[in-house]
Amino acid sequence: MIEIRKATGEDILVLRKLAKKIVPDSFKSTLNTSQIDYMLDKFYSQKALTDAFDKGQIFFIANCDGEDTGLISFIEQGPNLYLMQKIYVEIKNQNKGIGSALLEKVKNYILKKDNSDFTLELIINRHNPGLSFYKNRGFIKVRDQGLDMEEFYINEEIYSLVVKK
Repeated sequence: MIEIRKATGEDILVLRKLAKKIVPDSFKSTLNTSQIDYMLDKFYSQKALTDAFDKGQIFFIANCDGEDTGLISFIEQGPNLYLMQKIYVEIKNQNKGIGSALLEKVKNYILKKDNSDFTLELIINRHNPGLSFYKNRGFIKVRDQGLDMEEFYINEEIYSLVVKK
């Protein structure tokens, strides 16, 4: 059974633990080990996650059969525009509907909050094996963008989904 809960600051340890398990597997085909370590430190350190909560980033955690196994986060970028910053599910629990459930949770959360149509964007590497997940759910490529990670540069693409009320 899949259950999804909104994370609080008290879940930072859970988010860090999930990231350490999931992020290396998610990026092993597109980034090297030092780049993955840099990303973990930049986005999943105690300070980075605390700052993310303070800036209004919202996280949800997926639990499958009693085990925390996935996460998603997003932040408002402007009127009716949201950036989905993270969505990860452990490899052993992929293809069980967890990613879809997380995405639906975010869409429903925003619809309930704003009660209007909105656009959900994500930034993804064109070689990311998860790209088909987004395309199969209606996301379309809208532009290219480079991502400057200070230590390295990644060629990324922006995908967008318009969610109707």
